[in-house]
Parts: sequence; C-alpha cells; structure tokens
Amino acid sequence: MDNFLRKMTCLFVLIVMIGQVYAKDESVIVGTVEELKEAVENKVTHIQLRDGVYHDMRFEVNYSGSEKTKVELSAVNPGQAIITGNSHIEINGDYIELSGIDFNHGDRNIPEALILVEGKHNRISQSRFRNYNKVNGVWIQLNGQYNQVDYCWFEGKTSGASYINVDVPKKGGNHHLIDHNFFARPPLGKNGGSAMRIGHGSMATRFCYTVVEYNLFEDCSGESEIMSSKSCGNTFRYNTFLNCKGALSLRQGEQGIIESNYFVSSNGEKNRCGGVALRSRKHLVVNNYFSGLAPKKGGVISFGNGTLPDPKRVAQGIIAIHFPKTAENLIINNQLIDNKAESIDLLNDYRHRNKIVPTDSMFFYNNVMIGEKSHVRLHEEPQYLVWKNNFYQGKSGVETAGLKKKTFCISKVDDSVVVLKEKEPLADQSWVNDLPEEMFKRLEFRGKKKKTPIGVYFAPKGKRGGLQTMLNKRDVGPNWK
Repeated sequence: MDNFLRKMTCLFVLIVMIGQVYAKDESVIVGTVEELKEAVENKVTHIQLRDGVYHDMRFEVNYSGSEKTKVELSAVNPGQAIITGNSHIEINGDYIELSGIDFNHGDRNIPEALILVEGKHNRISQSRFRNYNKVNGVWIQLNGQYNQVDYCWFEGKTSGASYINVDVPKKGGNHHLIDHNFFARPPLGKNGGSAMRIGHGSMATRFCYTVVEYNLFEDCSGESEIMSSKSCGNTFRYNTFLNCKGALSLRQGEQGIIESNYFVSSNGEKNRCGGVALRSRKHLVVNNYFSGLAPKKGGVISFGNGTLPDPKRVAQGIIAIHFPKTAENLIINNQLIDNKAESIDLLNDYRHRNKIVPTDSMFFYNNVMIGEKSHVRLHEEPQYLVWKNNFYQGKSGVETAGLKKKTFCISKVDDSVVVLKEKEPLADQSWVNDLPEEMFKRLEFRGKKKKTPIGVYFAPKGKRGGLQTMLNKRDVGPNWK
C-alpha cells in the first residue's frame, strides 16, 4: 500500500508540474491590460487583443506551447491593438507567437528591451515598431534558439541601441531567422545606431548561425554599421540595402556569408552610402550587386586593418584584440557598377586607432567592376592577394594577370540595375576548394556547383540560389500596413 501511495503522489506532482509549464488549450479575447495579464497567468493558449490602446503593458509568458499547438498572442484585427507607454514583454517559454500588434510612441523609463525573447521556436510576426524612444534600449532582444522575427516594420528609433540584438550562447548557437522585415532609421550621431547587432566582443569566437534574409533596409542610416555581426557563422542573403548611409559590417567573428544582396544608392555623388566592411577571417562575399555608392570612408568593399592584443581588454573579460587581423576572405562573383569610390579598398582605416596590422591573404574570383573611379586600392606593404578571372572597365588601380580590362555591353533592368549581355567568360569555380565544408553547406549560390558567367547570377523568379529582384515595401512588413 505504501508503495502504491508513493507512486500516486509522484504522479500527482508530475501532473501539477506539467500544468505549471504548459498552456491550457483555451481561447480568450481581452480588452484591458489586467484581462491580458490574467489570461497569461492562467496559461491560456490563444489570447486575442480587442481594438484599442494598451498603456504600460508589462508581463511575462513563462509557459510553453508545442509544435502542434502554439501559444498565440495576437490582435483580433491586426494593427488595431496598439501597445504604448512604459511597456515590457518577456517571452520565456517555447513555441510562443506574438503577431498583429502595433508598438507605437512608447515612453519607457528603463533602458531595457521592449521585448525579451528567450526559449526556443518563438516568433514575432506581422507587427509594427515605431518611435518607441525616450531611453536607450533595444526593441527586441532575441536570445534562445530557433526563434524568428518576420514580416515586421521598424522605423523612427532616435534613442541608442539597435532594433534587434542577438546574444550568443557559449555552445549550440542561436539558429535564428530574421526575414521579410522593413528597417529605416535616422542618423543617431554616435555609436549604437545600427539596425541589428549579432553578438558582441565577448562572443566574437562563438558560432551563432543566424540567417538574415529577404529584408528591406531603406535609408537605414543610424550609424556607419547598418548591421554589425560580432559572432561566427552568420548568413546575410537576398536583402536589399537602398540609400543606407553605412555598410553591412562583419566586425568580428569568422565564416560569415554575404550572399546575393543589393547595395544601391540613387542619391547622387556624395550619398555616403556604403556596401560591405570586413574584418577577421574566412568570410565569403558572393554574388552581390553594388551600384551608385559613395561611402564616406573606404571603398564599396572595404577590409579593415587589425590591432595588436590589448591587456586591458583581457582584464575586462573580452577578446584581447579589438580589431582582429583581416585575412583569408573570399570575394566571389560580385558586380560593382558606377560607384563613386574604389570598388575594393585594402587600405581602409590603416593607422587609425592603432590599426597597424594590414590585411593579407585575400582571394578575388570572377568579379566585374565598371566605372570611372579607380577600382582597387592597395596597401603600401606587400600582401598575399589571389586574383583569378576578374574584369574591369575603367581604371584598375593594380597590375595583375587575374584582373583584366574589358569593355562590357550592358542593358538596364530598371533605374537601379543593369545586366551584362555577355555570357562569356564563364566563372572560375576553383574558389570552392578554399571554402570550409560547413560554409559550403550553408551557401545557396548556384555557382558553387554549376557553371555561371562572371559577375552576378540572377536566379529565375521565385528561385533561390541567385539574385532576386530588388525588394520594395510591398514585399516586406505586416500585410495590414
């Protein structure tokens, strides 16, 4: 009998614990902050907000759904439930979705995240974030693993810190997906104005594996880094950067992939719009289109110089080298058209802030550079550079057998994009042999297996593996905007 009672007691405790962790499969419609908090405390699965303005919305979701039954927090009419004031939401469980909410003109008094996402398989979708300022602090702190932010709208941030931050665990990576969002940002005037930061100095050697794809960055000009990647193994593909006064920056970390993106400016000679800024090792910049860019400093594709180890950084618990040496990077099948600065700058920021370690061991294959500006800027010291099957029209800036002069026939797709009429020569594929196996698996570019012409490869409509059409506002953000 005693053994039977012990078993029944354990079963009862287990049932209670499950009830505390997982949601009830119920639905409720709420119309006040208090009603929403009560629904969350009761672990309701489907919670909908009536139309209206919700001030000072502060709550935590500490229970989980499942792959089949998500916990859903949404608006009855998407876009008509407005969260404002001193609000803060924490998502700490798994399989939780927040959608259809308009976060607008908040008045926070604590420099914390507007939304903190922990756990796994959570999603922020179909929501708009505007003008939530007053104090510094990110709008979405995206921690945990396998979480997603998609079809959202971010604009009007005038306070410090990014729209989205990702902190990287010591092991396992994040594996987040950030896709089909719109980002715009006015100049902040100081550091901390990027749209997104993935990792930071103490996390630079950790693998994150976050994918940022199919997003539109339009006049996203908060600071010199549109996005800052400070961790390893992140992928940026199929995005459009239009009239952004900055660059996509792989600031620290290794094995980043920048694949099949548009970097375009239509704002004239001194637009201060950049392309890609690289530091550290084993990054791949492949099949990107750069046009009309005039960065304030450096070239369209710039390579930062490195610093020596700093004991003060070690004492602070962060990596010893603030700016790591830039080496072993692959620049493949890119097309640079009518830019107002050097296409490739290997001298950028040398001797600035003690950056005295020059770039080295760079590999350039199948790139096409057309324009009046000298295309390549080299360091004064010898560098190991491999040039294969690259072509330019205009002035090269370097004499090498792997960079040849050629006159191209081009045709316009629209005001921002031109294509090469030539189908020859075909690309040299030997660069694939220098790519780590893990990066090869992450890469979608068709040219890793199939022969493509030099320059960029345009994928058929609706297909991955090459440049798509440039994104516009209809392609991204909430469908109710």
